[in-house]
Amino acid sequence: MKKSLPFIALSMLALVACEKGSISGTVIDPFSGKAVELPTVYVKGTIHSSQKIPGGLPDGKFKFEGLEPGTYTVEAGKSKYSKGHAEFTISKENMQATQDVYIYSQEVTPGLYRPLEGSSAEKITNDWAIWQPTCKGDVFSLRAKFVSEGENPSTKKKEKKNMVLPAPRNVPANITVLYKISTSVSSLVEATSYPILSESAKKYDCGVDAKETLLVPNLDKGNKLESGYKSDNLYEIKGTLSKGKQLLALRQDNKLVGLYYLNAQ
Repeated sequence: MKKSLPFIALSMLALVACEKGSISGTVIDPFSGKAVELPTVYVKGTIHSSQKIPGGLPDGKFKFEGLEPGTYTVEAGKSKYSKGHAEFTISKENMQATQDVYIYSQEVTPGLYRPLEGSSAEKITNDWAIWQPTCKGDVFSLRAKFVSEGENPSTKKKEKKNMVLPAPRNVPANITVLYKISTSVSSLVEATSYPILSESAKKYDCGVDAKETLLVPNLDKGNKLESGYKSDNLYEIKGTLSKGKQLLALRQDNKLVGLYYLNAQ
């Protein structure tokens, strides 16, 4: 009996060594929250691919078995869609991993979107872009109002018009948004919200009349939000905003790529 113990132990070790895991999940459109029909999914660096599954993935659900313990990347895509990827790990403690992957239509234009339950995400249109002057240094701001001169289509004469900053967009304090960048740069997009200070333009080098009033961020009270990869060129931003009016600044590689005027409720 004692002589058989080493053999039994070796057999058990061999059995453990032969154990293989699986990965399962769903390919989801983050803008609709719905599964993407017939995507192509594969585990990078392995033979596992949905192209080998008869009929493909009509409901967007995938499952691959026979994976050795280790860390892998599952990738997904579809014609006229972005590509998406996610990492997962097969281990002794987690032999059946689950991991969803997100891809979206290439028709989605760059900008900020707020997902809505049971509906497509709504775009938060940047109605304040023309009120954002080009300032020197790290300063960014919005002009409260200014006078614009243009031609009246009816009279063909030049007329002056008072331009007033549009009201901030009302959003919930607990916010989750998607931000699609306009470039293929893969570095992280950072999001910070700031309370607003109303300042004289003469304090800043922003190329506007010194008599104007600027809305500038209180940089000492920045509230950094959580930001992470969602899909290629798409980031998910979430967190709790301070109540009231504020500027949401989006930066990539320390450069301002988006500025939104929000009112958290």
